[in-house]
Amino acid sequence: MKTEIIELSKEDLQKIAIVGTNLHKWFDEETEGIRKVIEKLAMVQLDPLNPAGRNHDLFFSSRLPKYKISEFQQLVYSEKLIFESYFPNLMAISKEYLPLFLPQMKKEFLHKYFQSRLEKMEKLHSGILEEARSFLRENGPSKAADIGEMASEKPEFTFWKTSNLAGMALEMLWILGKAVICERDEHWRKKYDLIESFFDKTLLEQANLNDEEISYYKFLIKQKHYPLINLGKVKITESNNFVFGKKKRLSPKWFERTEENNSPKVLRIEGDERGYGVSADWENLLKQNLDDEMRAIAPLDPLIWDRELTKRVFDFDYTWEVYKVPKDRIYGYYVYPLLYQGEFIARMEAKYDKKKKNLHIFNLQKEEDFEFDNASEKKLIDLIDRWTYMLSSESVTKDESYDIISMS
Repeated sequence: MKTEIIELSKEDLQKIAIVGTNLHKWFDEETEGIRKVIEKLAMVQLDPLNPAGRNHDLFFSSRLPKYKISEFQQLVYSEKLIFESYFPNLMAISKEYLPLFLPQMKKEFLHKYFQSRLEKMEKLHSGILEEARSFLRENGPSKAADIGEMASEKPEFTFWKTSNLAGMALEMLWILGKAVICERDEHWRKKYDLIESFFDKTLLEQANLNDEEISYYKFLIKQKHYPLINLGKVKITESNNFVFGKKKRLSPKWFERTEENNSPKVLRIEGDERGYGVSADWENLLKQNLDDEMRAIAPLDPLIWDRELTKRVFDFDYTWEVYKVPKDRIYGYYVYPLLYQGEFIARMEAKYDKKKKNLHIFNLQKEEDFEFDNASEKKLIDLIDRWTYMLSSESVTKDESYDIISMS
């Protein structure tokens, strides 16, 4: 197979990104909705912040027009459709891929942060993991508060957002592949269960692959979710091999494989030195049409997760500013980009008051080269209606920024 870099227009790469993340049309909810989204995109990023639905809620509502916030938790944990893992951040991943993750969910693969915490835990409470494991074996699905005295022990060191030893033990069992997060309630609190109690034995058979092969197949999983992978500057050597300039855990050999039809390809914008890894079926993505719906894109949606890529491919500069102090924010605390007809045309914020059951729309900011007209205004109203449905909101209020649509 010839090693090649395929040059396309910026508009073509935009379309590949949109269609590859399935933001070009609605999924047919009659064919199982959430299940189909997970099957197609492999995973969804999880985040606890909840101004007007969590990140995964907006992820699904931008692909399913009649999604409600409770449906994700009710379905994926009760029907055991996913497992949670860091890949690269906290993701709910389709369970079919679990065998690829299990071989590296071991102590020797732990990040040094987790290794140090495990050493401190065991020094403070000898046999802590086996004790927590025995508790799950005897009591079934449990949360940290259920584990008696261990739950009241709060060491001086910290472990992510968990302050007591019981929570630390359960979290470590999960990271090591000995336990799973088997339930999340409406407040996003977790329950754990032993992995062998939760999943079928056949699913727990580890993939018979070496580390390089596991990394390659994990990359293919990631590419189902992120259709464009930023490779940095790419060139082909005299010996007909790829060289990537960006320091990532990517092997140029993955793009030179000849034995499989699903080997990824390298694309780039005409005249640019930067390359993007895409799936083998990228040409089919270009054959799809974009609908005329307007969608609010979650801050951690795969379409915009790589901010540098978003800026280069879409000419859209997006920063999630929740962790900035207010005086340093340019656009706002929790801002959603608005995608319409293949372009990012505006940004806005939303906040839901659960007591008043009111959805508040505010801080609407259009891009300089976009003007609302009757058609786009109607699509924005449709978007807010879907948001209202998702939250079961009984009323909607808008601030003065919304006046820009009537001024256009």
